[in-house]
Amino acid sequence: MKLGTATSVLYLYSIQDAIPLIKRAGYDGVDIWGGRPHVYRQDLSVEELQSLRQAILDQGMSVSSFMPAFYRYPHSLSNPNPKVRQDSIDYMRMCVDNAAALGAEVVLVVPDFSLHGQSRQDSLNRLIESIDTVAQYTAQHPEIMLGIEILYTDETDLVNSAADAQAIIEQLGHSNIGAVLDTGTLNLSKEPIEDIFSLLGEKVLQIHANDNKGEHRQQNLIPGDGTFDFQGLTTFLKGIGYEGFLSAELSKEYADDVEAALTATAKRMRAWMQAS
Repeated sequence: MKLGTATSVLYLYSIQDAIPLIKRAGYDGVDIWGGRPHVYRQDLSVEELQSLRQAILDQGMSVSSFMPAFYRYPHSLSNPNPKVRQDSIDYMRMCVDNAAALGAEVVLVVPDFSLHGQSRQDSLNRLIESIDTVAQYTAQHPEIMLGIEILYTDETDLVNSAADAQAIIEQLGHSNIGAVLDTGTLNLSKEPIEDIFSLLGEKVLQIHANDNKGEHRQQNLIPGDGTFDFQGLTTFLKGIGYEGFLSAELSKEYADDVEAALTATAKRMRAWMQAS
């Protein structure tokens, strides 16, 4: 197992300044946030992306994934307005291109909520159509997988379980689509990790690490400050030979003292990993 972190918690830093901080905090990988001030659309030239990639490599790290900015942002792959949906697909294409330039192997697909008055089935159909289009575009980068993130019901009504993700993967039939898990979601949904891997297996591309109090909402707390069983998770993952990333995804509430929060997260995660 390897340890990474999303750069979204470092939104008060430029992406260039975030990289050495992440290394100091004790991480192997960087999950690049696709929002401003990090790597949004075409804010960085190809040369600047290559320079960023080299800076990450120089720190002895890799790009564990690229995380498009969707949650409560203007993008939506399921919106009934075709202009919004097309703009969101175009944004995903840019994210894929940015991910390729940075050497990322996973690009997240973040499901949205159905709008008021829009049926879940209509929203889901549009999401699937959008993923289909993005997957076809991504095929030009055979090293990149699209990871559909499984989220709790406070963040989406479209993909809330391994079965939801598997149904989309099977329906589309593309070899470059998998799933991304989130420990905060697992703590709330209570879906057993054994059942998830039994269903998805190697389609699990990455696991986001964060905590909550189990009170029906995501909190993105430092692991160990909530009620999720991280020792049980790491022991299970070691037992099945999981070699992917556990990537911290912390709340923006930690932004004012972000290095301390990331350092505490890394120390706790590594202790659980070593004890497994």
